Amino acid sequence: MDDSAACAATRYADQLRATVERLALAIGRRRPLVLCDGNIHLPTGHGIAGLVVSAHVGARVDAVLPALALSVDRWAFLVDTAGVAVPVLPPRVRLVDGGRYLPLPPSVTADGPVTWVHEPVAALPRLTTVLGLLRLSAPRW
Repeated sequence: MDDSAACAATRYADQLRATVERLALAIGRRRPLVLCDGNIHLPTGHGIAGLVVSAHVGARVDAVLPALALSVDRWAFLVDTAGVAVPVLPPRVRLVDGGRYLPLPPSVTADGPVTWVHEPVAALPRLTTVLGLLRLSAPRW
């Protein structure tokens, strides 16, 4: 491995380690993350889900919420769903839950690199809280 490849590998390993450390604060150390093909994924279910919305709608939320830019067009908010009945969602909103996976930074998908919009720094917000904020800021989704 040449020096540039070694540097890139070290940077990537540092990014993976930082993602794991940040998520440990927000979702607990016992939550397993999945490494596959050089990408890191968060298994959903058991109280954690991703609320996927258009970047246009997601960007209208002023509060700092743990969110991922899945692509130029799509954001996913990491939400706490423990003990919450999932409400009817607007047509352009998708809940990634129940044993599916969300790619986490520094993963790269077919849509490009996954990046943090806002990194998790504390407990994840409740699903209903994020839906309420999104509805207030973009009532016509």
